[in-house]
Amino acid sequence: MKPIYLFILSLVPSLIISQEIRLKTPSEITLEFIKDFKKWNDFAYNLSLNNNNSEDLIESEYKKIIIKFCQATKSHQGISFGSHSDHCPEKEKISKEIIKKDTAIIKTKFKDPKNSFLDAEYEYHFIKIENNWFLEEVYLVDEDGKYEGL
Repeated sequence: MKPIYLFILSLVPSLIISQEIRLKTPSEITLEFIKDFKKWNDFAYNLSLNNNNSEDLIESEYKKIIIKFCQATKSHQGISFGSHSDHCPEKEKISKEIIKKDTAIIKTKFKDPKNSFLDAEYEYHFIKIENNWFLEEVYLVDEDGKYEGL
């Protein structure tokens, strides 16, 4: 009886994870992306300060973010990181959620109280395929238009 009980318990975490992934909304995914991007940016910036040969590792870590949130066919733009991350959970908040059947746009505002020149607005565009939401693009939005940011 004990081995069967242990086997069933071993399945529970994977069942919970797979259900959690399927049940996430575009807003929840957006917030998770923001956290992951901030962690990556800080990692990339600190590594670049201490290691001149860090480009491949920084790139591979960024690809993990793309794989986690986007469809397998997504190709990303050139990577960009710095001392101030473009996305930060403490500074970027959801301002609007627009969901229409199988597409969604989550609008956010990035506001840095210490550096007003870093204030920005973003749009996270999603597509729903087989009940799963995928991030298609993140746009920086200003008065002149939208600029791809993935």
